[in-house]
Amino acid sequence: MVSRNKVYFLAVTLLGFALRGYFLHWHFLFEGDSLVYGDLAKNWLLHGVYGLTDNGQVIPVDIRMPGYPVFLAATFRLFGLEHYGAVVRAQVGIDLLTCFLIGAGARRLWSEGATPLPETLAIFGASLALFSALSAVQRMRKAPSWDVAHSFAIREWILSGLGIALSIYLRPDGGVLLVSIGLYLLWPAMTRREAEFLWAGVLLGVVALLPLLPWTLRNWHTLRSFEPLAPFYAQLPGEYVPKGFNRWTKTWVVDFISVMNVEWNVSAEGNGEPVDINNIPSRAYDSAAQEQRTKQVFSQYNQDLTLSPEMDLAFAQLANERIRAHPLRYGLALPLARLADMWVRPRTEMLNLQLDWWNWEDVPQESAASAALALLDIFYIAAALMSLRRKPTASTVLWLFIICRSILLATLPNPEPRYTLECFPALLMLAGAGLARNPLPRWHRTCGEDAKLQPGGQVHT
Repeated sequence: MVSRNKVYFLAVTLLGFALRGYFLHWHFLFEGDSLVYGDLAKNWLLHGVYGLTDNGQVIPVDIRMPGYPVFLAATFRLFGLEHYGAVVRAQVGIDLLTCFLIGAGARRLWSEGATPLPETLAIFGASLALFSALSAVQRMRKAPSWDVAHSFAIREWILSGLGIALSIYLRPDGGVLLVSIGLYLLWPAMTRREAEFLWAGVLLGVVALLPLLPWTLRNWHTLRSFEPLAPFYAQLPGEYVPKGFNRWTKTWVVDFISVMNVEWNVSAEGNGEPVDINNIPSRAYDSAAQEQRTKQVFSQYNQDLTLSPEMDLAFAQLANERIRAHPLRYGLALPLARLADMWVRPRTEMLNLQLDWWNWEDVPQESAASAALALLDIFYIAAALMSLRRKPTASTVLWLFIICRSILLATLPNPEPRYTLECFPALLMLAGAGLARNPLPRWHRTCGEDAKLQPGGQVHT
């Protein structure tokens, strides 16, 4: 006879497949970064060069970390070049595994009542790292020093390190996982002189960072540059970076639609798009004189769609003026606004929904769908905050990761909602634990997991 747990597991799995099948069929999108990763994978397979195609030639680059191109290359090898249908179907399976890792992590926090909640493929590495770290911390806190349980904790720290290494190989900011877990381990090591936590941190760091050695050596040998990750601006070798323009955008951009309509249209390489000055809000100017100067620079840019160093210098001067006039706005208010937009904004950029979802008069149905997605984000955050009512446990490492990554995201000029997705393993584990009811009987909760109820109602530990 099939148990209720097996039926529940099968039902949740089928629902997970159905949800992903819906998005795969109706909302499949392939552009932008996907084309860059695909070109890297093809050139690696066909020419043995990790590079991009430029005028018929393959140029070695370090513009992206090699993790996802490796995955694409392996899929292309098995199913054929540019078989992106096979890629996304493989990602569906990995995504479901991620969901169950998140659910297992939530169960480890406080109870057996948490439900696995689905999210995205890109968070698999973070899920593995955080789940393994939670398991290891709980083993170490329950067992005496160098107990047999510590041998299992060592294996879990190795798994956590491999999860971090995978995250870094996918995106450089995966290193935030190492920082947050390392900070968590440093606290007992420094305050309570618990040396095993210090050694666990050393082991975690070695396992997480050692896989970067081949990539670092490759960049030194091929590009003659010491680059253990990827360039901060993801620029090609020798490509001009318009830092003045980037600094200026950080003085007013708070939402993703400004990134789409202004930031991504500007290029210093002659392949940009015109910028409609009407898409720049009034908060980008502190005076009529600044507005006039800004419009003049964009008028020059729109003529040949190339941001010259002279134009970039003009934007840098505008940025410096605005920062000197309002340092708190630049250093605190705007970063917090961008962070709020990344956390709460509905993730409509990959769906057939308007980016200006608040425009109810033009697209009421799409606006309603987007508002529902925003409420879903708020629900996840509120559920995670409910976990704070419980006694602090290993969940501290999850909050540390969310806080550390949020601080990093607040420094970016382009608030893309997808950047918070790596936080969702931690957020969903906390949400599951926050919503769960503790199913254990009262005597079990008060006397510990090793307590056993003896005949006659007496508790024996």
